[in-house]
Amino acid sequence: MLSPGDETSQQIDQFVDAFYERVLADPLLAPMFLEVARINLAEHLPRIKAYWRKMLLGHSDYRRHMMQKHREVDAIKHMTPEHYERWLSLFEDTLEKQPLGTSSERAFTLARRVAGNMRQNLQRFSG
Repeated sequence: MLSPGDETSQQIDQFVDAFYERVLADPLLAPMFLEVARINLAEHLPRIKAYWRKMLLGHSDYRRHMMQKHREVDAIKHMTPEHYERWLSLFEDTLEKQPLGTSSERAFTLARRVAGNMRQNLQRFSG
């Protein structure tokens, strides 16, 4: 039987899988992930799951600097406001369809903050 924390971790993992399924099917975002960033899903998805477990549950299994990787991708192909808006829209829509229980509202808030911070930081480096 899963403890409540394990159940939430499992929900986060399932949410990330569902979200990335949509991102990688999206005509605007998929090329950024697959052609520009050339992500390896077997490596990328566990990192993203760890990131959201850290942010929502306080787990310590994510120890990377998120902005550096995104700066590298942005240097290859600049991310536009439309990229951030689409990412956030897909995130929020996925979260409405697959809520994370008591962590849902925090996930909404964090996703908005991540998109805003990334947009602001990357504009500073590309301008």
